[in-house]
Amino acid sequence: MKNNPTPLSRTTPPPVTTMSAFSLPDVRRRTLPSGIELIIYDKCAEPVNFMTYLAPGGTTDRQSPAIAALDSILRREGTASFSGEEINRILDFNGAWLKPESSEQTFSLAMRSLNSTLEATLPVFKEMIFEPLFPEHALTVRREGLAKNIEVSLNDVDFLAACASDRITKGADHPASKVDTPDEIRAISRNDMLESFRSTVSPSSGKLFIAGNITPQIEEMIAETFSEVPFADRKFESKTPPYSPQPPLTTERISKPDALQSAVIMTIPTILRSSPDYIPLHIAVSALGGYFGSRLMTNIRERLGLTYGISASLLGNRLGSYIQIYADTDCSHVDRLCEEVRKELTDLAENPPRGEELTRLKQYLLSSQARILDNPFSTVGYYISAATSGIPEGYFNAKLKQIESLTPDMISEISARYIRPELLLTAIAGK
Repeated sequence: MKNNPTPLSRTTPPPVTTMSAFSLPDVRRRTLPSGIELIIYDKCAEPVNFMTYLAPGGTTDRQSPAIAALDSILRREGTASFSGEEINRILDFNGAWLKPESSEQTFSLAMRSLNSTLEATLPVFKEMIFEPLFPEHALTVRREGLAKNIEVSLNDVDFLAACASDRITKGADHPASKVDTPDEIRAISRNDMLESFRSTVSPSSGKLFIAGNITPQIEEMIAETFSEVPFADRKFESKTPPYSPQPPLTTERISKPDALQSAVIMTIPTILRSSPDYIPLHIAVSALGGYFGSRLMTNIRERLGLTYGISASLLGNRLGSYIQIYADTDCSHVDRLCEEVRKELTDLAENPPRGEELTRLKQYLLSSQARILDNPFSTVGYYISAATSGIPEGYFNAKLKQIESLTPDMISEISARYIRPELLLTAIAGK
């Protein structure tokens, strides 16, 4: 007779243990004759691959953010050798997944594919990067869809608050703060799309990240395909200026009389990623509002019930960095919510996490770092983020050391220096 296993007790929490040591694995690099750099992480047993081409030419480098958005949308609508229908048929038939995307300073195109079908999907992937056609019929449909989305968004308090926050945090005239009107979007022509593409294409500045079961045969297939590309002699460098924030305590309010809720975004322009204080600041911002058990969530959501969710994050790239606190709340609670946020900023410096709260914070930070190593795709994803945001070399392992040596005094000192209520910029949209 088999012994029945002892049932799990749902009233006794599992023991908390410390995580074992880990570090960011290395990648291989090689430069192709075209100037494109291959970054390869091949620690995967399954016969799959994940490729991401990353190059300068993001939303701030285009004539308008709508052109950058349409560029991403229209890449799969037709290339020099493939119609939109053929592209979709090839990708679907061969089980490939594809995603184009633009950030403020970069354009990227990602594709997941089976090793066994890469020979069929790779030419499509390459042409979508270097030979898009932006066909007129597809542009007409996608352009109108984008214009209508903006029309809807202009009535959304979250969108309006985000736009206002960009203006006061990045600069009213900064390219990152521009929002196209529906009429401006409808005026975009195919020639505008082609000119924007040609003015920013830059193979010699491009990086091709590859993860998966990258056999020598797969690597050479990719290398041979991208060794010769159109526009190989062109080099584009972004001229986008750094952010230019408004003075501290600036507040911008957007009135929406029929709004049921208000959106509140509070920011603090801060140090760049290159600063030695950036990692400690990231940790302190996590304690403030980076996870469910953070200070902001515990007080403003759990204790006071002023919002369903509130978060704080540290956002940094080559143009600038800022702390962002975001929440939706009932229109009658806006002033109370803002006041409680200011109190929490002061309290973080005067009464930093200790004991169980400090342990919980360290465990959250360590598990967040460990998730980067979940699989080859997430690992190479970190390297992609590093290239996109300007994360310095050695950041991952340096952050681990900071987490392991974390003390209340460190959080107190860094908070008193950078997370101060008198530095806040506030954007509010609602009634």
